[in-house]
Amino acid sequence: MILSSTLDAIWIPVTLCIPFVLLTSTLKKVPGPWLAARTRWYKAYFDLICDGGFLKHLEWLHEEYGHVVRIGPNEVHFSDPSAFDLIYGSRSKFVKDPIVYNAFKQELSSFGLLDPHEAKKRREILSPLFSRQATLKLEQAIHEKVDKLVDRVLSYEGGMACNLFMAFRSATLDIITSYCFAKSFDTLDNPGFQHPILVAVLSGITVIWTFKYFPCLYLVAEHMPGWLMHRISPTSKGYTNLFGFLSKYLDMILADSSVLESADHETIYHHLLHPKLQRYQVPSKKSLLDESLTLLGAGSETVGNVVTTGVFHVLSNERILNRLITELDEAWPDASSYMGYQALEKLPYLTAVVKESIRIAHGVVTPMPRVVGPSDAFISGYHVPAGTVVSIGITFIHENQKIFEMPKNFWPERWLEHTSKDIESNFFIPFSKGPRMCLGINLAWCELYLLFANTFRKIELKVHNTGIEDFDFQQHWLPVFRNRQFHAYVRARQ
Repeated sequence: MILSSTLDAIWIPVTLCIPFVLLTSTLKKVPGPWLAARTRWYKAYFDLICDGGFLKHLEWLHEEYGHVVRIGPNEVHFSDPSAFDLIYGSRSKFVKDPIVYNAFKQELSSFGLLDPHEAKKRREILSPLFSRQATLKLEQAIHEKVDKLVDRVLSYEGGMACNLFMAFRSATLDIITSYCFAKSFDTLDNPGFQHPILVAVLSGITVIWTFKYFPCLYLVAEHMPGWLMHRISPTSKGYTNLFGFLSKYLDMILADSSVLESADHETIYHHLLHPKLQRYQVPSKKSLLDESLTLLGAGSETVGNVVTTGVFHVLSNERILNRLITELDEAWPDASSYMGYQALEKLPYLTAVVKESIRIAHGVVTPMPRVVGPSDAFISGYHVPAGTVVSIGITFIHENQKIFEMPKNFWPERWLEHTSKDIESNFFIPFSKGPRMCLGINLAWCELYLLFANTFRKIELKVHNTGIEDFDFQQHWLPVFRNRQFHAYVRARQ
């Protein structure tokens, strides 16, 4: 026993040092800050002390060192768009970096599974629910929430400004819970759109870097008494409610799967608990809970942010606003009638506005790390040994001046030019690419068309006490906004 412990004490640090020794000799040719090549705490300083400030620093690093930068002892970032397919494309065999993805504590979800084969099986089970056909089948459920959003926003007519930042996020949270679980938290009903679960989801985004660098703190938080956690972090009460709701619902389903028969439509649990794949093991409760939280988080904040950002930019440019409203009025003369997703996606300028909103809002702003393997790779002119963590942030493509003219400007017309199809197929990647791309892409498109169209066809908006500077964000995997939330005065359009 003593000998075993002694060998462990010697072997563990030696094995940890081997990758560093092997990689340093090769990666020393990659340009970058001296300190970044020697310690991961260089990056941690910007993630933690600078409140998610590494993305802004990374932009400066590329200006200083070129299109390839070493950002850690074992980590390289690329800004050359050609690197994206090599790292994330369908032929890539690179796996997710466990240090980052385990920080989400959703290891048994389609997002958190590190084994590509296990992740593929999970996606094959869930994919039918998120196909275009399934989305069209459940469009009415989405539209009900959009109608409710319009009614709730218009309830502010003649009064105080409406908090659209929270309103749009309330809608997308209600949509994803209704779509996936056939149940809703009814966050749209909450006064001021301040539902505790939504507030908890938004505040919880910022803990990702803490759990990445100090994973032991998650264990502390997990075993901390609820009353103490709520005193330290009042917003955590919303998470307690969320976990409690999902846990009780899963207990009911696992005890008696016939509970699902009363659902209004198919849910993720219909697919996960009654899969059509052979030799498939039904997930554990922990896995089901992880999957639920993954879909809830991925499907609410990202879409909500795109709508918030896009609506503000449209309202900030009278020419864009008038052109969009004219197109909607002509195609949809009677606003009291229903205009569906398939009709809306045929409107060219609405489509351009939706795409430009997606481009400028980004989605995941943190470069998604992958581990090179099983063999060495050659990326952007550099030999990269197996085991190296590599990435390219989506912002470095969507804001690339060689691809998108005036990339910081909101300009929907770029998607109406003859070159837009080539750009879209090669460089428009908000949902990523390859085997780990966003599962809910069809649902997201449907939501965005319905939300943008109904907002501008039925509501007249006037921005209140909000400027472009309020859309500056910090990088905590997703964008986190520290300034004023987007408000507007509203009235019904005739």
